[in-house]
Amino acid sequence: MKMNVGLWRILIACGGLALVAPFGAQAQFGQFYVKADLGGEWTHDTGLKEFFGEPLTSGSKVKFDPGARFGIAAGYYLTHWLAVEAETGVMANEIDTITDATRVDASFSNVPLLFNVRFQCPHADRLVPYCGGGVGASFPVIDAEKIEIGGTSMHGSDSDAVFAYQALAGLRYKLNSRMGLSLEYHYFHADGAEWKAEFSEGTSSDRLRFGATETHAVSIAFDFHF
Repeated sequence: MKMNVGLWRILIACGGLALVAPFGAQAQFGQFYVKADLGGEWTHDTGLKEFFGEPLTSGSKVKFDPGARFGIAAGYYLTHWLAVEAETGVMANEIDTITDATRVDASFSNVPLLFNVRFQCPHADRLVPYCGGGVGASFPVIDAEKIEIGGTSMHGSDSDAVFAYQALAGLRYKLNSRMGLSLEYHYFHADGAEWKAEFSEGTSSDRLRFGATETHAVSIAFDFHF
């Protein structure tokens, strides 16, 4: 599966910046940390690929309302400019409209599990810029009170597992030697998801499929170092 070219450019630029930075600055070497962030997100429209065998208009789209992001991570500084971390959380949106749907009362969420690398400027003091990226999986969840297209309707919830990756950047303010606050941006991509109906009658398929999703999120993060 191919990654967005922009993600590779961000990671290469961050790595290059870190490698040429001086090593004599105050270090965070050997420090474990935990981090939580909360903010808002915007998910691009995606394609509706299948709706339980119902004939679909070419180019059918799923449109999302702006949503919320919550994330938690645990990491370790290998050097004072490089950290590795594991991250999870949730990005949730209400579904606004679906092409040709006569009723839409549903929400869509991505629950990622990502393994990130993070680069930061080692010679900064109170304000520390950083960037990075990660790969892993996401667990897209559909939760519908009712979606109705043509003569077919569905309700209930289901989840899937798909490949996902992200790029991130932020600016951290050092509160003290152990705590910091950050303004953070995430670009997140998850491959297309597929869900199956537990029961389906009178339909030619038991599957609902969306295209890939792309999400932009801005959040405030708090971290604590051990």
